[in-house]
Amino acid sequence: MSLRLKTILGVALIEAILLAILLTLTLNYLETTNYQGLNQRASSTTQLFASTVKNAVLSFDLATVDSFTQELLHNSDIMYVAVLGDNGSILSSAGDLPDSLTTDILEMNAQSVTDGLYDVRASISESNIEFGSVWIGFDMTGLLGQIQDAKNWSMLIVLGEMLLVALFSYLLGNYLTQRLSELKNAADTIASGERDVRISTHGKDELASVAAAFSNMITALRESENKTATYQKRLEEANQTLESKVARRTADLVRSNDQLREINHQLKQTQEKLVESEKMASIGTMAAGVAHEINNPIGAVKSNLKICQEYLGTYQKWTEIAEQVVHQSEQLETLTHWKNRHYVDDLYDDFNDSLADANDCVQRVVNIVSALQQYSSYNQQTRQHFQGVEIFTVIDEALNTLSPPTNIKISIAASVYQLPRVMGRYDELVMLFKEVIKNAQQACDRGTPDVAHSIDIEGEDNGESCTITVKDSGPGLPHDQSHRVYDPFFTTLPVGQGMGLGLTYVYDIVRHHQGDIQLTSSVHGTTAAITLLRHKSDAIANHAS
Repeated sequence: MSLRLKTILGVALIEAILLAILLTLTLNYLETTNYQGLNQRASSTTQLFASTVKNAVLSFDLATVDSFTQELLHNSDIMYVAVLGDNGSILSSAGDLPDSLTTDILEMNAQSVTDGLYDVRASISESNIEFGSVWIGFDMTGLLGQIQDAKNWSMLIVLGEMLLVALFSYLLGNYLTQRLSELKNAADTIASGERDVRISTHGKDELASVAAAFSNMITALRESENKTATYQKRLEEANQTLESKVARRTADLVRSNDQLREINHQLKQTQEKLVESEKMASIGTMAAGVAHEINNPIGAVKSNLKICQEYLGTYQKWTEIAEQVVHQSEQLETLTHWKNRHYVDDLYDDFNDSLADANDCVQRVVNIVSALQQYSSYNQQTRQHFQGVEIFTVIDEALNTLSPPTNIKISIAASVYQLPRVMGRYDELVMLFKEVIKNAQQACDRGTPDVAHSIDIEGEDNGESCTITVKDSGPGLPHDQSHRVYDPFFTTLPVGQGMGLGLTYVYDIVRHHQGDIQLTSSVHGTTAAITLLRHKSDAIANHAS
C-alpha cells in the first residue's frame, strides 16, 4: 500500500469518524428538541382544553362542549377530540376516534409512540372531584417525516464532504510523495554502485530536511569509501612487517602471562584467608551444637540426681520408722503399710538405675569433650615430618578397631595391596579410614538392617597420587544434605548415636595431607573417593622407571 493511498484512507477515516459523531449528536438533538416541543404542546393544549370545557361540562351544556370540540379539531395535527363524563360516557367527540378510550392507549411521552398517534388525556376536576376527562390525539406523521428528511439531507452532506476530502487528500498525497519518490530513486541509484547523485534540497519543511540529510549521507559515504581504500592500502603495507609485530606481541603476551601468574598466586593466598575466615565463622555453629549435645545429658544427670535425693529421703524416713518399730513393736503393721505405699522394695533397683543412667550421661559429656579436644588438636598440629605409609596396613588397623555387623561384608580388592606408599602421618590416616568405613557401616544399618550389605574398598595408582574408594550399598544421602556432610555436628543418626564429627575429621585430615575427597551418592549407595599424594621416593622411582 502506497503512502498516497495511506494518506487518503487515513484522512477519510478520521473525517468519517468525526462526521459520524457530529451527525449523531445533531440528529439526537433534533429529535430530542422536536419530541420535547410536542410533549409540551400536547400537555398545554390538553390542560387548556380541559379548563375551557370545565364550566360547560359542570353545567351539562353539551352544545358549548361540542362547539369547543369542533373548534379544536380545526388544527391540522389533531386527529381526534373527545370529552367524556364521569361515568366514561362520551359527551362530545370529533375526528377519527380510536376503538376504545382507555388508559391502555395512552403513551408516557412522544418518544414512546409506535402507531404515529400521540394519545393524551387530561381530567376535568373541581375541588379534587373528577367530573370527566378530555382526550386528544396528535398526529406525529409530519414530525417523523421532518426528522427523516433531516437524516437524509445529513447523509447526503456527509457523502459529499467525504468525496471532497478524498479529492483533497489525493492532491495532498501527490504533493507529499513527489519528494519521497525522488529520494527512493536516489537510493536505488546508490544501491547500484553510483555515487554521483544530486537531489533537490530546496524548501523548509521536513521533506526538505530529509533530502538535505540524504545528500549529506551520500557525501559521508563517498568520504568513507575513500578512507576505506586508504586504510586497505596501509594494511597491505603493514602486512609486510607482520613478523616483527608478532614478535613484539609475543613478548607482550609473555609479560602479561607472568602478571597473570602473580595475580593467580595472590588470589590463592586470598582464597586461603577466606577459607580460614569461613572456618572461624563456623565456630558459632559448632558452639551451638556443643551446647545442645552437652545440655541434654547434663539435664538427664540433674533429673536423675534429683530422683536419687528423693529416694535417699525415703530411705531416711524408712530408717527412722524402722528404729521406732524396734522400740515399739506394736507399730509393725503401720510400718508395713507405709513400706508398701511408698514401694520401698523397688527403691533400691530404681536408685541403681538412676545412678547408672546418670553415669552414662556423664560419659557422653566426656566423649563429646574428648572429641572436641581431639578435633582441636588435629587443627593445631603442623603437617610436617610426613613419612611413607602403606595404605593396606592403615586400612587393616582401621578395620581391627571396628566391629561390623554380621549382615555387612567388607571386601578389600587386590589393587589396594599393590598401591605404593603415600605421604602422611600413620595415626591420622588410620583415623581417616576408620571414620570413612564407620560412616559406610552406619549408612548400611540406616537402610535395611536385616538385609545383607557390602562395603567394597578399591585402590588406583595415578602416578603422582593414589585414590582409595570406599563404596557401600546403603540408601545414599538425600540431595539436600550432601553439601552439609562435612559440617561439624551434622549427623543423620538419631540423637545420642553420633556426634557428627567423623567426616569433619576426615575432611580436615585430607586437606592437611594436601589430598582430596569426593562423595558421590545415589539410591544404590555412596562412594567416597580419597586421593593422597604418593611418597616422594616412590614417585621419583616411578618417574625413573
